[in-house]
Parts: sequence; structure tokens; C-alpha cells
Amino acid sequence: MLENIFKNRSATENKTEEKLFTKAERGGKIDFIEREVDKFDFDGYEVVRREFFSKATCPAVTFKYGSVVFNVRAIRKLMECKFIQILINSKEKLMIIKPCEEEVKDSLQWSRVNKDGKVMSRSITGKVFTAQLFKDMNWSLESTVKVLGTLLTCKGEKIFIFDLNNAEAYLHLAEPSADESKRRKRVPFMPEHWQGNYGQSYEESKNQIIATFEGVPEGFVKITIPPLPHRKPPDTKILEPPDTECLTDLFKESTILSNISQSSESVMEAQKDGT
Repeated sequence: MLENIFKNRSATENKTEEKLFTKAERGGKIDFIEREVDKFDFDGYEVVRREFFSKATCPAVTFKYGSVVFNVRAIRKLMECKFIQILINSKEKLMIIKPCEEEVKDSLQWSRVNKDGKVMSRSITGKVFTAQLFKDMNWSLESTVKVLGTLLTCKGEKIFIFDLNNAEAYLHLAEPSADESKRRKRVPFMPEHWQGNYGQSYEESKNQIIATFEGVPEGFVKITIPPLPHRKPPDTKILEPPDTECLTDLFKESTILSNISQSSESVMEAQKDGT
């Protein structure tokens, strides 16, 4: 008798448990499986990189040799500001985009308004900057490089930070074809450290990219191009463009001062000759 009672009770409990795991009923009502736990251990999990998915709605910057372009998504996130400053952390390979006014030193225009009144991206021309960046990051000058940005807010100020270590490169490689001999295929290349994993561990993903943002964070420098004379002095020869290996010398203070001094002496000699 007791065995029958326990059997019936067990059957009733199983029916109840089965009902909890039923997803749909006749009336269209859905019962979801829900369990409450005190703590969940994320050890062993990886946060999948967003670069592995569609980037259509992601704030991003695209580098080509000679130009830098930010997409409209990034511009809108910074309240559609017109001018920015670019800051680089050479050691950590990070880039910050900071909104500013036109009058601020080293400001760059990254957006424009079209005839319909819509905010659009504006290509920023910069051969010296991109040549230096491509060299430092060991990117091919023939490639197009894309980096996704992360929006940060500190004391009411919004900035974008781009991790250049997680840049994707695209090359247009020739694809032999009998019909189209000049056909080229756009081939993506990912960083080597992406191989064999989906992304950072859950704990690593919670680490702040930068701890604070007070004006210019430690380790960052603003991109500054030395001023060039608008008119070349008389009887001067046009110099050949420097090797990319020598581009770092352009940013040394001694080189800049030497060039300015030589230009001044040439002007004074020309004035003495009356030319």
C-alpha cells in the first residue's frame, strides 16, 4: 500500500516538473524555464569579439595611406561635433578622439553638412600621419585598415577610444579569371592574437581601457605636424620625399629647428641680393 502511495506521489511530481518545462499551451501562453542562483561562475567563458559580427552599426575609423575617415555612427555618438583632436598612446597602441572647438590647437574637421542638412563624414587628409602610423603598427601601405571604437564618458565629457591592436586589414588581391583578367577580390586579414580564441575572458573584458581621462591621459600625445613655409625661398630645389624609414626624424625637435634656421638664412641671403 505504501509503495503505491509513493509511486503515485512520484508520478504527480514528475507531471508537475514536466509542466514547468512545457513551452507552449493551447491558449498561447508560454511558460519559460527560470531558475534563480546566488552566483554564476564565468570562469572559462570568453566574450566574443564584436569584430566577428556585422559592423554596420558600430562606430569605426578607416585608415588608408594618406587619409583617415570616421563613420557617421561615431560622429553621432559625439553629438555631431564638427572638430576633434586625435591623441595617440604609442606604447599601448591606443587612439583617443576628443571633441573640441575649431579654435583649439591641433583641431581637425571630421564631419560636414551636406546640401540636405544631414551630417556626413569628412575625409581627413594626412600622409605624414598615416605613413608614421602604418610604420609603427607594421601595416601594409597597400591595405585599408578598420578599427572599432568604444565610447567612454568621464565627468560629462564623451570621448572615443580605438584599440589599434585590434585592427582589421583589407587588401584587394588579384583573382585570376578567364573572363575578367583585372578582377580583384577584397580579402580581410585579422590580427594574429585573434587566432584560436573568441575574445577576452569575462574578467579581462571588465578591465577599463583607461582609468581616468583628465585632459590628456598619461601616455597619450596629441598629433602635431610641424608648420611648413607657404612660399619656398628663391633658387631652392624641390627635395625628394623622405624614405618611410626616415619619417621619425621629421618629428624630432632638432630637425625642425634646423630646417627653420636654414629657411631663414636662405631668405636673408635672397634679400641681400635684391631678388
